Amino acid sequence: MTRTRFIPVSSLRTTVLRCAFAAAAWAVGGMAMGQGTSNGLDETDTRAVTKANFLFHFAASNEWPVSVKEGEFHLTVVGNERLYAELVDKYAMKLIGAQPLTIHGYSRTEDLPSEGFQHLVYCDVGGAELNRLALALADTPTVLVSDSSDGLEQGALINFVSIGNRIRYEINAADAAKKGVLIGNKIMTWAVK
Repeated sequence: MTRTRFIPVSSLRTTVLRCAFAAAAWAVGGMAMGQGTSNGLDETDTRAVTKANFLFHFAASNEWPVSVKEGEFHLTVVGNERLYAELVDKYAMKLIGAQPLTIHGYSRTEDLPSEGFQHLVYCDVGGAELNRLALALADTPTVLVSDSSDGLEQGALINFVSIGNRIRYEINAADAAKKGVLIGNKIMTWAVK
């Protein structure tokens, strides 16, 4: 005579519920880890996030001339759409002192309007094009920030550099002072040059 083993209904129900819960948790966890992307990879541009954070601190931590402390504070990005989007996403509603922050984005240096004042301009290009932009902004208290191997030599006041896997920056504080911009102590201590 063969004995049939019976599983109590309550135990079977518990097992089924545990399996269903585990499957649901796995599915939800998988979507959260992939952040809803189809390939499951985190598509955060950490370089853009880091640069946006630095640019905001460059704007907020420096002492600007009294002549440009009224109205909106203009931060402009030239040639880096991802950085522009990151700044708009994280900082568009912030204040620089008492000035509302306005963020502008342009594809090329030629698109930058000649009228109106920009407090801080970030530019991806280097070489002669960066030098032309620096010369155009020479008589204004604009802080030009670049990400170029020759950034400071071409007229930028702050230049991003990669050291290992980290983004750092170098500063030409003497030229900033000539423009009437006092680089903040916190910004100076984080600089590599």
